[in-house]
Amino acid sequence: MAKQPNKVPPPIDRVILARLTGHLGDAKAIARSCGDVAGLECLLLADMLREEMQVDLELEYADHKSGLNSAVISGLGADYTLVSVSVRNWCPHFVVGVRNNLPIAMIAQLLGDPAPQSAEGESRALSSIEDDIAALFLARVVSVLRCGIKVPGDHEPISSAPFPSGKYAQHSAEVEDDFVAAVRLKVTLGQLQSEIVIVIPQNVLLKTAITRPVPQLSDGRGQQDEQLSDRVLRSQVDLCARIKLTPLKLSSIARLRPGVTIPFEDIGEVSVDMDANGRTMYRCEFGRSGDSYSVKVKSNASPDGTSLKQILNI
Repeated sequence: MAKQPNKVPPPIDRVILARLTGHLGDAKAIARSCGDVAGLECLLLADMLREEMQVDLELEYADHKSGLNSAVISGLGADYTLVSVSVRNWCPHFVVGVRNNLPIAMIAQLLGDPAPQSAEGESRALSSIEDDIAALFLARVVSVLRCGIKVPGDHEPISSAPFPSGKYAQHSAEVEDDFVAAVRLKVTLGQLQSEIVIVIPQNVLLKTAITRPVPQLSDGRGQQDEQLSDRVLRSQVDLCARIKLTPLKLSSIARLRPGVTIPFEDIGEVSVDMDANGRTMYRCEFGRSGDSYSVKVKSNASPDGTSLKQILNI
């Protein structure tokens, strides 16, 4: 009797395999996790942008979409700008994006134009300066998300430079086309309607507990500063001392060569402005401490005093 040929078992359905391995969650679990992400962004992002970038916008949770990463990203269309982000010990690759009409309107408003009067606004590829503002904006979106997740080792996000959504394939050649959830946030600036999207792999999202920060008391600057988290208090702050030099004509500056000396503007006691993270915080006196040049803090540059929030830009 002839041997029956071995039958090759049919491949397991991709959706079933993803459910069995935790890469695809049920609809209720994904909806709940996406709602937690959206709630965190709506709670913190608008206030952060208002304080740091002088942009007054409103946020609202629109919806979420589940599917394969490639399909979700391509479904956004061409008029989005994206960044790829990784957070060590949490997620090796997720995507945050914004519709292009928002950075365009933000630049126009920062340059003095009134709030947009059109719901659609301009939709085109971003210029260099608009790309920069998109990078700053998306960094704030990522920063808010990072505030709500606990990461072993307390690692900070690492983001790529922004790129058009149509070029995503070039930035994700080594990324597995896994199931993701896309959180979509409706953004309103004047009459303009735009969108933020946060695309996270479902196997990461399902294991993540999003926590909202405890509201701070409003009865004094000291209490607010004391409630800053240990992670913020351990942040590195760049200090820079600036001394005014004697003014020179542009023609003289153009002829400067190595070896030329320029005196300080002040005669006698030299006044120094000290910046912390780019903000002028203190007036100082220039001098020496042992073998090192140094500055001695004399007064606060801000009439309202210095707070940790000012220094850390939060």
